[in-house]
Parts: sequence; C-alpha cells; structure tokens
Amino acid sequence: MQSWLLMLVAAVCATVLPIQAIINGRLGQVLANPVLAALASFAIGSIALATFILLATPGWPRLPSGLGLADVPLYLLSGGILGAVYVTVVLMLVPRIGAANVVAAGLVGQLLMSMLVDHYAVLGVPQTSISLARLAGCGLLILGMLLIQRG
Repeated sequence: MQSWLLMLVAAVCATVLPIQAIINGRLGQVLANPVLAALASFAIGSIALATFILLATPGWPRLPSGLGLADVPLYLLSGGILGAVYVTVVLMLVPRIGAANVVAAGLVGQLLMSMLVDHYAVLGVPQTSISLARLAGCGLLILGMLLIQRG
C-alpha cells in the first residue's frame, strides 16, 4: 500500500485521540483519582479487545506453534506500561490546559522521539536519517504548538 495512504489511515485513526483525552479527563474528575480513571479506561479497552479477538478468531486464540510466553522478551510487554503512563498523564492535563494544548504538545514530543527512533533504527524500524527538511518540519510543528497555546 502507498505510504501516503497509510499515513492517511494513521491520521484518520488519530482523530479519536482528542475525544479520548477529553473523556478520560472527565472520568478522572468524576472519580477524583486519575490512576483509577486510567485503570477503568484500560479495563474497558481490554474487555473490548478480548471480545473482538474471541469473535474474530476461529476457535480459541493461541500463541504460534513452539512459542511460549517465556520466549517473549520482557521489553516487548512494556507497551502497556508506557500506554498507562501516557493515558494517566493526558487525563490529568486535559482538564487543566485543554485538549488542543495536550494534543499539540504530545504530537511535538512524539515527532521528536520518532525522528530519533528512525534515525537510529531503534528496535528494527526502517532507518531514516534526520535531514534539514525533517528538522524544518519539526520546527514548524513546534511553532504550531506555540501558536495553539497562545490561542
């Protein structure tokens, strides 16, 4: 599939993130506990994923033949922890600085880290060197974040 089409899919998928941030932020306020709100969010998400995999997988889902859970490197299971930290911080920040500021700052952070990950081919992603054009794009995104913050 063309990379521009895949980027469009990523962009469309990301349109739910501001709504998710607002919903999680409100949940944190209602429960008066951001960590409990994040737990509730992940629990519901886990139930939804379990339901989906049970409906979409013929029979009971199994690990690939010859693979045991002990064969999976622990760092590959850290994504859930990283997601929990991100969701908890976002749901604490949205009620304080608004969805646009949180999303704009989050995008800047994600892009800067992603450029480093691509440049050094971390965890086997395709290597793409940092270029002046990429740095200019980051600079424009940072400028955009500052303009959004100033409102």
